[in-house]
Amino acid sequence: MEQFMFIWQKLQNNRLRMMAMFLSVIFYVTLMLLSPLFFSFFVDNVIGDGEIVHPLARMFSAWLGGVEVLRNNLWIGGVIIVLISALSGIAMYWRGRLNGEISENVTQKIRDEVYRHLQRLPYSYHVNAKTGDLIQRCTSDVDQIRRFLASQISELVYAVALSLIAGVILFSIHAPLAWLSIVSLPIIFAFAYIFFIKMQKAFKASDESEGEMSAVIQENLSGTRVVKAFSRESYELEKFEKKNRTFRDLTYRLIHLLGMYWGLSDLICLLQILLVVVSGITMAKEGSITVGNYFVFVSYVSMILWPVRNVGRILSDMGKVGVSIDRLKEILNHPLEDIDVGLMPDINGSIVFDQVYFKYDDGETDVLKNVSFSVKKGETIAIMGPTGSGKSSLVHLLTRLHDYREGSITIDGVELRDIRRSHLRKHVGIVLQEPFLFSKTISANIALALPQAPEEEIERAAKIASVHQVITEFDRGYQTMVGEKGVTLSGGQKQRIAIARTIINNSPILIFDDSLSAVDTETDMHIRTALHAIAKDTTTIIITHRISSAQNADNIIVLNEGEIEQQGTHAQLLAQEGLYKRIADIQSAMVMGGEEDE
Repeated sequence: MEQFMFIWQKLQNNRLRMMAMFLSVIFYVTLMLLSPLFFSFFVDNVIGDGEIVHPLARMFSAWLGGVEVLRNNLWIGGVIIVLISALSGIAMYWRGRLNGEISENVTQKIRDEVYRHLQRLPYSYHVNAKTGDLIQRCTSDVDQIRRFLASQISELVYAVALSLIAGVILFSIHAPLAWLSIVSLPIIFAFAYIFFIKMQKAFKASDESEGEMSAVIQENLSGTRVVKAFSRESYELEKFEKKNRTFRDLTYRLIHLLGMYWGLSDLICLLQILLVVVSGITMAKEGSITVGNYFVFVSYVSMILWPVRNVGRILSDMGKVGVSIDRLKEILNHPLEDIDVGLMPDINGSIVFDQVYFKYDDGETDVLKNVSFSVKKGETIAIMGPTGSGKSSLVHLLTRLHDYREGSITIDGVELRDIRRSHLRKHVGIVLQEPFLFSKTISANIALALPQAPEEEIERAAKIASVHQVITEFDRGYQTMVGEKGVTLSGGQKQRIAIARTIINNSPILIFDDSLSAVDTETDMHIRTALHAIAKDTTTIIITHRISSAQNADNIIVLNEGEIEQQGTHAQLLAQEGLYKRIADIQSAMVMGGEEDE
């Protein structure tokens, strides 16, 4: 029922089309069933001398001028056959057209809704989700619904309408033979229902397996540099082949179920036709039915049985659609991130952390514990610490990619939780540790948040990020196309373009999440000097492992296991024993060792 309501809601603005499609199918069925009746009438009453018994046949004969007129003008029968065929063709055309319009409109609506929902889901959802599986849901599962709407609904209406109308006609002609003609229908329906239950489970297993296989493909293609760098092609191939074999075996089960259904249902249908043929011949010999009526029964039983037998396939597709809808609803039912509710204060750059605690949704212990510090407008703060100490988690709180559990974070005196997320992210620029570039031109990547930015602004941001010279050396300069995820660029080039992309927004708060690690020390210093020169009022937060990147900061915070272990200027921290001094000594020794090696 939930799946039906899902489709019904998505049919909004297409329900009249659906009704028109139903009417065109019923009209087509009626015309199909008229043809055998017309032939029966001509055989028994026009060509033969049989008495017209059926009241509808009498009305038809009288409307055309009587049997004698038809017998002397057989061309009228030919015209009627052509007319029935023409009207059937028109009905089929509208059935196909309406099917196409309904299916494409609804699936476009579903795709838009799912993609829109994915865009508004919280960051934590995407961290835990498998990209390949999400892609499969947005493509294969949506297409499963499209195929069902494109043909299966009209096929179901066709089968039901044909069975009901033909049944009424057959019982009005000869009730005993009519009962024999439908004796197998309950068996076929019961068999189709059992098949539907089996298919639903088998398809769900196959669909989930395909999602896992897609995830492996997506992950491998995304990490192709790593795969080749570590010569892991054989391992990745073996992993894919294992998933592919599982998908194949589960799909085999689907095929075996289909083969079993088609084989047994064919046998039942053919036995039913044989029963009608033999019984009809016997009754015709005995004179209980006419030859024309026998022709009607033989024609109708074939017309009814095969569409009813196809109901099993339709039910199996309904099972597949049900699974696809459930998988899409898993996305659509996930709560959205609210980015448009909250305050929109002026943001200048003063930040205060006061006894902040934070842990991830799937975590058991706090990643940040009792973190307190303040940053004045225009100051530069550096955050250092070993891997896993909570550095990135801390700055992710500032953009509300995650929310803190306890304590208070304020920007210019306003509680962070009260600020609208979209407003906050517009004013807090962040350069991530792993930069992502889109498959666009370099210019478009830099101006991602400001598509209408003038060329001089783009170049200015690139110069500050020390990447302008590199870009001008490319054949097409700023119009050079970046490969997917920036694979045509080096790590340092990607990082600097990502820095330029953030700088162009002129955000009052700028965060470098270990994003200067991919550039050399000289370039790092040049970028920081250029930033300081043009953005003296910008509050800058630098997450780094380098003493050289942190030493000029107004304040340095040393995190260890989620807590602030040390805090102060470069000179103050060097003057005291602790983690910062140990890191400085190690890096200094490495530099001295490098000079001696030279």
